Amino acid sequence: MASVLNFSDLGCLNESASGSMGAGLASLVRAGFPVARGFVVTPIAFSDYLKKPEIAATLDLHRSGAEDPEASWRSVKALFGRVRMNWNHEMEILASNHAIGSTVSMTATSIHGAAAAPLYGSGGEDVLAGIKQCWLKWLRGNMGKLEDNNLPAVIVREVLDSEVSVELRKKGFDIHARAVFGLPEGLYDSTISGDVIEFGAEGKPDRTETRAQNYQFIMKDRGPAKVEISSDFTGEEKLSGEMMAGLNGIMSFMRETRGLVMCTVCFVDSRPVVCSAALSSDAGSKPEIPPREQSISLLEPAKHPVQAAPAPVVAARLFLSASGISDMGSIGDAYADGILATGIQLSAPDVAKGVASFSAEAKRRFGASSFIIEVGETSAQAMGGLAGAFDAIMSNGMQPGLLIPGIRSAEEMARTVRQIKFGLPAAAKPEIWLRVMYPSNLYFLDSLAGLADVLALDLNSLGKLMMGAEQGKWVRHSAEALEKALGPVFASRAKPIAVISEDLVSTPGLLEFLVRNGTDILCPGLSEMNTVRHIAASVEKRMLIEQGR
Repeated sequence: MASVLNFSDLGCLNESASGSMGAGLASLVRAGFPVARGFVVTPIAFSDYLKKPEIAATLDLHRSGAEDPEASWRSVKALFGRVRMNWNHEMEILASNHAIGSTVSMTATSIHGAAAAPLYGSGGEDVLAGIKQCWLKWLRGNMGKLEDNNLPAVIVREVLDSEVSVELRKKGFDIHARAVFGLPEGLYDSTISGDVIEFGAEGKPDRTETRAQNYQFIMKDRGPAKVEISSDFTGEEKLSGEMMAGLNGIMSFMRETRGLVMCTVCFVDSRPVVCSAALSSDAGSKPEIPPREQSISLLEPAKHPVQAAPAPVVAARLFLSASGISDMGSIGDAYADGILATGIQLSAPDVAKGVASFSAEAKRRFGASSFIIEVGETSAQAMGGLAGAFDAIMSNGMQPGLLIPGIRSAEEMARTVRQIKFGLPAAAKPEIWLRVMYPSNLYFLDSLAGLADVLALDLNSLGKLMMGAEQGKWVRHSAEALEKALGPVFASRAKPIAVISEDLVSTPGLLEFLVRNGTDILCPGLSEMNTVRHIAASVEKRMLIEQGR
């Protein structure tokens, strides 16, 4: 079973893979009706998550009853907030969510029905957190059913900016409908009253009851929001005759499809778009239709500011990526803006002395003004070594910096930076470089950028993980894919961008792409320093000539 299914996939018709809601939406898609954009996170992702050792151990402890149930459940919730999904599942989810590109709702669904209240999210981290929250909500009431191997799917779908929303429920061959102004969230809020319409077997309205509606849900910047409705529309009937006619095809399909018992339709620009459905292929059962209740949101209090894309950077800075003084020997006394020191053992007893010699020689030979140290460990001994190294760097008149590797979320980034800064000299104000090495990082760089001074794109790791290329062959297999993936990063960046790579020379086209798109810092190794400088200068010269024309 795939971890992500599109509504158009044949496998999405299987309720065990996509739940009653996913199967319902899939049946309507395959019948040719317009359906909100979205996808299904299948139970395989949940199953793999539950198999993680720390998750499995904590759930076993909670179910054993050895601890206070509420305290034990708080431990489960805290762990779900901290432990990441498998990275390959994350990547599929983030890629599918990126294709939607708007605020989405998330709802857990199984063959027995769907969760009562959806969650909302905007951006990659919101969606990953929301899916785990859906899993948690299901676990809270179904902890004893884990052995049944009947885990829920999660539906992620676009929140449609709807003028009128209609809920259709099948009653034999008749269909009962409820219509409200605004987004379908109003259908789940018991304080919002809607018109009631009963359609007979031939699709004609047998009875219509118009109800006053004082509130509705509308789209705001951060998702659905409840607002007071204009008095001019309070007593108006919601569905016009033309809208009712637009429902005929959907109602006919509901009558013909025995297991399709519920469907929610949004009118966008007066055209019907399906946003929810419930299907049970088992003739002896009907999926449970969730009660109407107030939805909740996972959206952050404020959106991250989106800055205008800067003009391409001319004269990109060069930092030598080196592990020690020996890596500077054959370059000569050429200028370098800074040093990116990798592989330094911070827990070694003489690390401060080594960094003092390294930084002094870099200052003398290159006139380097920055010295960035990769932090590979955070033990007390390593942090003591880092403090001594920073003293040495600052005594040589250089700006110290930290390269933070292997970060998967903004929370992890903030925690790591706090831990490292705690043991540093008071005078040290290091520049924070975030090593962007997981493809999933590209989908929520906006939140990570708020915690870093420089976004350091590790092309080696990104290329290998994106394409599964073997050691040393990532450039040839990944250059085109990298350019496509990094385009949005350069277009919407809010912080300077550095590029780290073992191979910037064998694909000059990729290097030209990086320079033309405004890479601020290039970090080649010893063998490529002069060649990268020459290629970058040539590209910048062509850019200046083109601008002059």
